[in-house]
Amino acid sequence: MKKNSFKNLEQDLYTFRTKNGLTVYLIPFKNKKNYYAILGTKYGSKDIEFYLDGKKVTTPFGTAHFLEHKMFEMEDGIDPFKFFSESGVNTNASTTFDNTRYYIWGVNDQEKNLKYLLDFVYSPYFTNENVEKEKGIIKEEILMYEDDPEWAMDDTMRKNLFYNLPIREKIAGTVESVNSITKDDLENAYNTFYNPSNMFLVIGGNINVKNIEKLIKEHEKLNKIETSMEIERVKYIEPCDVKEEFTKLYMSVTIPKLRFSIKINKDTINDFSSIEQNMYLGIIMSSLFGTTSNFKELVTKNGLTSGFYIEKNNFYNYFTLDITAESDKADIFIDEIKKTLTNIKIKASDLERIKKVWIASEIRMIDNIESTVDNVYSDIITYDKVYLDRIDYIRNLNIKRLNKFILKLDLTNQSIVMILPNSEKDM
Repeated sequence: MKKNSFKNLEQDLYTFRTKNGLTVYLIPFKNKKNYYAILGTKYGSKDIEFYLDGKKVTTPFGTAHFLEHKMFEMEDGIDPFKFFSESGVNTNASTTFDNTRYYIWGVNDQEKNLKYLLDFVYSPYFTNENVEKEKGIIKEEILMYEDDPEWAMDDTMRKNLFYNLPIREKIAGTVESVNSITKDDLENAYNTFYNPSNMFLVIGGNINVKNIEKLIKEHEKLNKIETSMEIERVKYIEPCDVKEEFTKLYMSVTIPKLRFSIKINKDTINDFSSIEQNMYLGIIMSSLFGTTSNFKELVTKNGLTSGFYIEKNNFYNYFTLDITAESDKADIFIDEIKKTLTNIKIKASDLERIKKVWIASEIRMIDNIESTVDNVYSDIITYDKVYLDRIDYIRNLNIKRLNKFILKLDLTNQSIVMILPNSEKDM
């Protein structure tokens, strides 16, 4: 087992790898009673095409999400949700475009519950009957979100931005794609992506690292699994421009909603490391559109929006920068966004202010078990490593490098999705 520390934060991180490749991260906290554990796989909804035993396999959209659901059905009839509830802890799972995770959090019976987390994730149980039964549940979930404006904006914008990447499709798939999922699809996906060598476990809180290491290394079901070959995913060619520049939808809303998105090819900023790219884009978005920005003051003062928020997403070789708002003056609001993106100039004082806020946030979050575990998990998914010296990276951000980054940044590939009230459809 290897011991490291989060630099400047007085928090240890222990790491080891099982013989079949599961990487484990242990974060022991002092003076805490609770714990939080995530067992994750680098497998999400975008992984619909891959190679298995040298042959290309194509699975329907929504397979990763479907598989997440099926992992909670055990051959012995025990319901993992009920097991954890009776043990006094909480459990859940989630699937995104690039990963699936299973997590537990609580205070009681730490080793017992951690063992069972491994038990049920490494005990797949698929039959033709239970696969067919699950389809109805997932189709209801899909239909439930169809009338939600936020989900509609998300789904439409991805189709606007991208030509070929599988993230164009919903994480849960469509009713049609879910109908076509078979037991073989689930087994192929599980055997490829749920191998320990493609997975990792992050545990933080009131833990004894030696006891946890022993539990994991002696776990019967986990240790029966052999290390798999390196996963080969299908590669896609994606143009830099957006597929559609504007889409208008009509839904049950009272105030029009809009999303303004920018598609950025990482190759244009490859002089910067991945963490620098993320940080400098964060600086730009915070400075231009954050809570203390001139843009925020202007649109609020002039009543251009009843509220807006900003996001940065990471998809394959692309970033997307998104501004989502409610506005009955959408055209003027959009014009102000475009003006703000023209001739970007950020003061050194603004950069230093944002850095101080970020550093204070890092110091504050390290005392929170959930935030620390989530941050480690996010680093693994985003960077394939854990950044223990994040504060040093923040401190090293400088105005000269930021200006160089801004000069290389292409913000011209833009798309807009607007959702208008149904009453305006025939006007």
